[in-house]
Amino acid sequence: MTGKAFQDTGISPAVHFVLATVFVGIALLAAPGFAGAARPNFVVIQTDDQNSRTAKATLRKYLGGRVPIMPNTVGEIFRGGTEFPNYYVSSPVCAPSRASLLTGQYPKNNGLVANFGEEGGWSGWRNLPANETNLPVALQEAGYRTSHFGKFLNGYWQTENNQVETTVPPGWNNWFTTSFDSQTLHYGYQVNDNGLGRTRFGNPLYTATSGLDPKRCSAESLLRQSIANGCHYQADVMSRAAVREIRRNSDQPFYLQIDYEGPHGDVRPPMGPQPATRHVGSTAWTPPQQPPNFNEEDMSDKSPEVQEAAPNRMGFVGFQRFKYYYLRYLASLRAIDDGVGAIIETLRQTGRLENTYIFFLSDNGVFLGEHRFYQGKFLPYDGATRVAMAVRGPGVTPGGRSAELASNVDVAPTILQLAGANASWQIDGRSLRPFWRDTSLRTRRATGIAYSRSTVDPEVGRAGVSAVAPSLNYRGFRVGPYKYFRFDLSGQEELYDLRRDPWELRNRINSPEYIQVRQYMRAFLPAVDNCTGNSCRAPLPPWPEP
Repeated sequence: MTGKAFQDTGISPAVHFVLATVFVGIALLAAPGFAGAARPNFVVIQTDDQNSRTAKATLRKYLGGRVPIMPNTVGEIFRGGTEFPNYYVSSPVCAPSRASLLTGQYPKNNGLVANFGEEGGWSGWRNLPANETNLPVALQEAGYRTSHFGKFLNGYWQTENNQVETTVPPGWNNWFTTSFDSQTLHYGYQVNDNGLGRTRFGNPLYTATSGLDPKRCSAESLLRQSIANGCHYQADVMSRAAVREIRRNSDQPFYLQIDYEGPHGDVRPPMGPQPATRHVGSTAWTPPQQPPNFNEEDMSDKSPEVQEAAPNRMGFVGFQRFKYYYLRYLASLRAIDDGVGAIIETLRQTGRLENTYIFFLSDNGVFLGEHRFYQGKFLPYDGATRVAMAVRGPGVTPGGRSAELASNVDVAPTILQLAGANASWQIDGRSLRPFWRDTSLRTRRATGIAYSRSTVDPEVGRAGVSAVAPSLNYRGFRVGPYKYFRFDLSGQEELYDLRRDPWELRNRINSPEYIQVRQYMRAFLPAVDNCTGNSCRAPLPPWPEP
């Protein structure tokens, strides 16, 4: 029986879970790791702060016409595989989201709830059980070679000595990871190279066109690495490292995770997203996207603390500042896409592509004008919590599109199932494999969304624009067409019917026709917010219609 069939019956949630467990077991036995075939490889490509609208965005050329910003990503993964347009992150904050991806657990269950401090970032991770109970650890124990390139967690740095962190977390065979004390640098960054600190890749005092040789820093150089010496743009360096790893002459199955720091902004002038030199100015003729909730006209339905953070609409000067930021943001995605193309081409050349699952996703979204917020994340609106996600690989429906609610807690259990590996810890998510095999399947499982720490993140206020999303505590979830959340301090509630209002323009919490929906969402918030393991996968009862 499928999830779609569950929804059409009166079977209790407890029986649902028993039946689901049986079918997961059957699927696991049919997975490549158990079927005697060569075990699959995995590549997880994660961007930083990528708004879901930008993966398929286009740029306007000087003489007219449009071309995709990310043609390799869209053509090879989104069209070559199955897209999950309703993919949410458990918390729209870097470190908690990344920890959920690696553990398959919500932040409240793995313990990492913030970017910094005792429960956040690297300082929190290394003192939590999650440091030794996570996806790469399980895959390594199952015989996989595991590699990481790029950003790991915020604050991955030896604060006591003020130097590069040289500790390699458990579970990784190959570790080439940026080490920083606060925020992103695209030039002049430092790296932990398998336990050795390597400092200053490139000039930290770069300018927008810092004289880099375009022949060395080109998309072609990612594959022809002999000419790439002297190219220190971070996305390119990490892409070349991933290509080298894939070219290793080995029959051992591998898990490769590359965490690009773009399109996240840089913290040194010129501040904001930093494109590769070859792409500077390439988006100059592209007007910013302006969806219906861009520079939202009426915010009176939003909670007071949200209205207070964005009291005024963007004027002409504010729009020009935003446009400058936005165009650099789009341009910075182009080097990432070059890397995606190089990784896929290398998999193809080495004969590994057909037996490799490739996941593309982001740690969280970021506001690009939605609800008057021109930068930042943190809040539960879709601009920050819903990100573009697609997967291609053996048995994945090409050109598929599954509307099933998915979450970053689902990635680890999906990969573990496909690899035939076992988790020694309790997982909150579930495998997405049934939903790319049959894209019409639907269930009533909810996805939790929460932010648990109100300490001000260092990113707040760095954008150089007039309204940055505030850091507020809340609890919420989405199920079916509805999203509901409640702010901890004020108790203010918001309810959206995303089927009728996909841009979250009308808060329905006080609408008479949504009284039953409001009661339903209020009743099940504690169950979703406090779930662990099996209870996080159990379907909710049928929701009411307005």
